[in-house]
Amino acid sequence: MTVSRGTVVGLGAVAALGLALLVRTAPPERHLDGAGPLASLNGPGSEMMATDPSAAGHPTSWTFGLRLCLASGTDPAVIESVAPTVSIGTGYRFLGAGIRQFQLTRDHTTVIGLSAWPPPRTEVPDTLADVRGYVVSTPCSEPANSGAYTELMIGLGREGDDGGGWNGIDVGYSVAGRHRVLVIAHDLFICGPAVAEQCGLRSSQVP
Repeated sequence: MTVSRGTVVGLGAVAALGLALLVRTAPPERHLDGAGPLASLNGPGSEMMATDPSAAGHPTSWTFGLRLCLASGTDPAVIESVAPTVSIGTGYRFLGAGIRQFQLTRDHTTVIGLSAWPPPRTEVPDTLADVRGYVVSTPCSEPANSGAYTELMIGLGREGDDGGGWNGIDVGYSVAGRHRVLVIAHDLFICGPAVAEQCGLRSSQVP
């Protein structure tokens, strides 16, 4: 069988294209908090926030807030995505996420958790920016209780009575064109049968 030169060139082009696609779809590097350019607590440890749907007023949605910052000497990080590390239960829905940067003062403080999504203007006067494409530039060396603060806010809503939520938070981002995923050991739960054990051990609770 004779193979023409044109066919050989065509196969080479296909092979090169396949290699290019393979490189482009390689999974981004995943790292724990404190082990990469973007951070939250900026070190080992974990946090958990749980909500009680039977609280006064019977809220149906909540806002959770956590810090984002940069390790020392790092170029700005461009946020690409926010998602649960693991989703637990079917009794919740993801309502959205946003980011704000502001100057901490006695009257302008961070949010651990609030009833309602989007967050009420009385509690969060800042306009939330879109997550995708947001540039984080505040350093982790800045004390968490003073100075400039960048806060990621996540909204979860109640869906039935089963409960559930996020077991960890994955923040996809890039620094200098390199794609990574920050894995934050920070759980967000709406209490119910699906997360009864987690809610029984909760460290903090949002109304």
